[in-house]
Amino acid sequence: MSTAFIAFLVIFVVFLFFGAPIYLSLLTSGLAYVFIHGGIDNMAVIAKMYGSLNNFVLLAIPMFMMAGKIMNTGGITDRIFGFCRSLLGHFPGGLAYVNILSSFIFSGMSGSALADVGGLGAVEIKAMRDEGYEDDFIFGVTAASATMGPIVPPSIPMVIYGAAASVSVGTLFMAGVGPGIVIALVLGVYVFMTARKRNYPVHPRASLKDVGKWFMKSFWALLMIAIILGGISSGLFTPTEASCISIAYCILAVCGIYRDMKPKELIRCVSDTVVDIVPALAIVCSASLFGWVLQFEHLGKLILNGMLAVTTNKWLILLMIDLILLFFGMILDSTPTILLLVPIFQPLVKQVGISEIHLGVVVVLNLMIGLMTPPYGQSLFMLSGATKTPFNKVVKYIAPWLIPMFIALALVTFFPWICLTIPRIFGMGV
Repeated sequence: MSTAFIAFLVIFVVFLFFGAPIYLSLLTSGLAYVFIHGGIDNMAVIAKMYGSLNNFVLLAIPMFMMAGKIMNTGGITDRIFGFCRSLLGHFPGGLAYVNILSSFIFSGMSGSALADVGGLGAVEIKAMRDEGYEDDFIFGVTAASATMGPIVPPSIPMVIYGAAASVSVGTLFMAGVGPGIVIALVLGVYVFMTARKRNYPVHPRASLKDVGKWFMKSFWALLMIAIILGGISSGLFTPTEASCISIAYCILAVCGIYRDMKPKELIRCVSDTVVDIVPALAIVCSASLFGWVLQFEHLGKLILNGMLAVTTNKWLILLMIDLILLFFGMILDSTPTILLLVPIFQPLVKQVGISEIHLGVVVVLNLMIGLMTPPYGQSLFMLSGATKTPFNKVVKYIAPWLIPMFIALALVTFFPWICLTIPRIFGMGV
């Protein structure tokens, strides 16, 4: 191990330890390696970093981010929640089922777990608190159901994975539908067992007239899912084009049909998206340099040989990948983790016969579970900040909900057909 590489690792760990932004930790350690190593063409490094951003697929990220902000600001979340409550509110602990179904539907629009927690989660938490649900149950089901955001298409992390692995983002999107259903079912079973023990309130069953009324209120919001998924699966447009269409449709729905958003609020959504996308692109750029250093030092080959020396069984390798991803998900954001680890895992999964599409879903699901785990879990911080609840209490509340998430992860990991059946039905060649 060279002196430059040791300095590279030390600088990265020190910056993380002292709470530096992740892009700065990646960038500083990478540049330090280049300067200490010597003999590396600086222009080649700059070209590598610039080239990581020069990717058509990445255009989908700010588009889906903006669509999620428009939906949260424009009242679409309230309509989705009301429609789901009319369907499921009459079951014991009905609002928890409503929480899960609302998150599943909203996932088909926003592509982000944090958009779910920050937007729909606020509606869900208030409604459940008003009806006397305990905070541990409320926070747990809200954080767990939000993990479906990047699993059910569209998905911002799957866009990142598609760019990093050079695989079809459209196929990844369709591969996320089955796992999303599995997560919803597993969480539903966990809610059923918990709600029976705690004797949670039950709403009167909504009449068909009320269900129909809420369906009509939310119809234009629900139609967006059909447009995005239908267009991608039929080949009518690419995922990047779908992201642009989703913005246009959201503006039409909230400004033209529902009339719940003023032009000033729309401008603020654009401004907030620009503010949010800059750190994300900084991470992509700096992670490309960090990943290049790992490749330059042949770390991927070392990991490949090391794992194959332990076993060549693809199921055990998938289990090891799960454990590695869960660890990194606890300490890093999903974007740098995908950009750093996917190029390392790719040769390994190809060699043992694991589908790269299946791997993509497994990677994203692991990292979404990371949003629920300390010390870096962003869902934990969002829930803590939004509800003024101490962070350590939020961690305690959510911890039991990791059990159903690990069950869902095991099912998705060891039963690849859950991911691959729908893409095969649409002839996507997996």
